[in-house]
Amino acid sequence: MRTKLMNAILGLSRRMWTLKATQEDQTFEGAVGERELMILGLLKEKGTMSVSEIAETIPNVSYSTISTDITKLWRDKKMVNKAIDPDNQRVTLVELTDKGQKAAELIQKKRNERMNQLYEALNTTKEEEEVIIRVSNRAIEHFDKLLGLNGQKEV
Repeated sequence: MRTKLMNAILGLSRRMWTLKATQEDQTFEGAVGERELMILGLLKEKGTMSVSEIAETIPNVSYSTISTDITKLWRDKKMVNKAIDPDNQRVTLVELTDKGQKAAELIQKKRNERMNQLYEALNTTKEEEEVIIRVSNRAIEHFDKLLGLNGQKEV
């Protein structure tokens, strides 16, 4: 039974990732990596943040890696602005540009479309939805512990 469940989950996951890749290939001028998508989503949700605050929010990724991703979003893709915090010269603040805001909104729109397509494909009853919610919440708790998230909101 576990093999059937694993194959079903893997099959669904592959198809969702394929759908995501095809949607985002049509959406962005240049490739935007997963961490960069997370950074854009964070800034859309929270507004201006320091590089340190962003790095603390993305688990198991070094400060220098996040800093490099932010620099790419700033210098190469023009999706964020960087500025020195006037109250603390050691802190770099990051905010979305108009282009970054539009990209973050488009990312959210595409995610919502994919989720709506998934809901439509599942065509669940109320009872099935409750089971999926319980099982998903158990998996979320497990991965939050594994990632050291301690109840942080998903990006």
